[in-house]
Amino acid sequence: MQITAVDVCTYRRPGRSFVWALVRTDAGITGLGEATLMGRSQSVRSCLGEMGEVIRGMDPLASEDIWWRLYLGDRRRGGAVTASAMGAIDVALWDIRGQALGVPIYRLLGGPLRDRVRLYNHAQLPTPESVPDALGPLIDDGWTAVKFMATPSDPGAGPRPECFDPRPAVRRGAAVVAAAREFVGPEFDLLLETHGRLRPVDVVAFAERVKDFDILFLEEPTRFEAAESFRMLRERCPTPLATGERLYSRWQFQPLIENEWVDIIQPDIVHAHGITEVKKIADYADAHLISLAPHNPQSPVNTMASLHLDLACHNFLIQEVIWPFPEQFHEIFDGIPEPRRGYMYPPDAPGLGITLDLERARALERKRRHRPAPTDELQLPDGTWIDF
Repeated sequence: MQITAVDVCTYRRPGRSFVWALVRTDAGITGLGEATLMGRSQSVRSCLGEMGEVIRGMDPLASEDIWWRLYLGDRRRGGAVTASAMGAIDVALWDIRGQALGVPIYRLLGGPLRDRVRLYNHAQLPTPESVPDALGPLIDDGWTAVKFMATPSDPGAGPRPECFDPRPAVRRGAAVVAAAREFVGPEFDLLLETHGRLRPVDVVAFAERVKDFDILFLEEPTRFEAAESFRMLRERCPTPLATGERLYSRWQFQPLIENEWVDIIQPDIVHAHGITEVKKIADYADAHLISLAPHNPQSPVNTMASLHLDLACHNFLIQEVIWPFPEQFHEIFDGIPEPRRGYMYPPDAPGLGITLDLERARALERKRRHRPAPTDELQLPDGTWIDF
């Protein structure tokens, strides 16, 4: 069996662009993967075209060989564009292997280790007063965990439409967390996001304010590039720490894992070079008793890829999903996974278990020709740029 082509499809929605890759073979088997990269859809699409030429004619079952050829073929490797393109190709190759052998991907990974995968959904909680309307429906639908922005921006903090002032945000965020815990009770898990907006001193102040509210984890407490800052956070933060959505390889995770500076790692299969690499990162973390909670604000394709990985990783903790998916996805995908009372269950179909109707997707692509989604931006009240 040989790879004959890599097709790329982009679906643009207001505020978001999704990118999918289909790896075709001369055996008639097509694998599907996702390369969605916020603000860089055109770049990753171009990279997929270049990588498709490199792997044309190669054996799709030799995925490790293909992985290393693509990885080492980029002398300035390590960036999000090439990592995301590789992630899509890698997942598509796992999909091909599973279809060729007639088994789901998680069985190729040695699983399943569990009979279901616990999920968390998202909520917008800008104020304590917003808690009942945002969390009540999730509880009614059986969800057992939610993540929300713990340090919300403040439209009134400055002259710009969207501004962020750290110290007031810490105070407001702690008040929201207190209201959320009071509303959901002790059994429902709260996960807090900061998007790396805070400097370590502000992270410590915030963690002290919320330490009595039984937080499952505090995500991306500070900027991901500042690995040494996690040393201080590990010593001074009373809440469990999680990070990793913007780290793309085992080598970038190495200081966090070796020094055990975090409790949970959050690689994203799309951005961390695919299932092949993320499984290695997960096993590396497991050797240090660090849990896995894969990042996934993506489409049903990466959701399904994450589900397969979760089923086969011993240190899996909880899986991110943004539910419900856009209605248009149900027009172009067959096999979309659906949560049931806050869980997803092992799929039976071979390979990835989800397929893309390329003809319908192309029609939707032509119909929805929005400009590429802009990069999200955020500023301090004085105009200084910070992580959004």
